[in-house]
Amino acid sequence: MKAQLFNEDPATLETRARRVVEGMALALQGSLLVRGAPPAVADAFCAARLGGDGGLEYGTLGAGSDFETIIARGRPQA
Repeated sequence: MKAQLFNEDPATLETRARRVVEGMALALQGSLLVRGAPPAVADAFCAARLGGDGGLEYGTLGAGSDFETIIARGRPQA
């Protein structure tokens, strides 16, 4: 992130700013999940989006994710 902020090339300023804002949005999402979601959901998000243990598409979480808890959270309550 530091390299994105302090690069001196003005031609890449807009691109770098977008990356910084993207990182800030992901950090905020992770923070909100850590505070209010079940640990399995927060852990999977943080590992995939902040830790690099996942792809860019939904369903590409790491093998260590608690899939049952994540899926159960999305099911309607009977």
